[in-house]
Amino acid sequence: MFRKLTLVLATSLLLGGATHIAAQTTTLIDTGTPDNSLFAGTVDSSNFLALQFSAAQAWRIDGVAAFLAGGQAGEYFALSLYQDATNHLPGELMASTALSFAADGWNGATALGWYLPTAGVYWLGVEGVDGSFNAPAGGLVMPGTTAFADGSHLGAYQAYNGLQFGLRMVGAVPEPASTALLLAGLVVVATAASAKVRRSPR
Repeated sequence: MFRKLTLVLATSLLLGGATHIAAQTTTLIDTGTPDNSLFAGTVDSSNFLALQFSAAQAWRIDGVAAFLAGGQAGEYFALSLYQDATNHLPGELMASTALSFAADGWNGATALGWYLPTAGVYWLGVEGVDGSFNAPAGGLVMPGTTAFADGSHLGAYQAYNGLQFGLRMVGAVPEPASTALLLAGLVVVATAASAKVRRSPR
């Protein structure tokens, strides 16, 4: 009976904590949906686009997406996370995922588990990785972002504030209080189980 109650309590704590943490998912970047009739940068294997953004605290990034149109289904592009370099351009690569272009519109990935370790400035880039990949990124009437960059045949990202394109990023910031409560509950369960074992007759 004790073992059954312990398992029920442990399961309730885990599910309750996970539900509470998952409820904190929110949007870190949303530029809005671009208009293909406006000027747009083109993403291919030598021309990349990157967006500078700020995080007020550490984050877990769950999903990213880029707005692309005119690509060929099955060709590949990448969404990449960078640190901010001293020259305020994309610096050290932190994470990247290769994606297959599906159709005109938002193309992205979920369940990434990327992390921003601290508050600060970072970059999210959309890059062609297939030699034949070529897709305009659309234009924005009102860019909802802070800075842009264009990485081309020059071999590295260059400042280029005139480009506009669509990106989205969602993630979560677990609340310290809920995390502490979850851990405390698990300690109580473990302690009770240990005490039960010590009192059991040999």
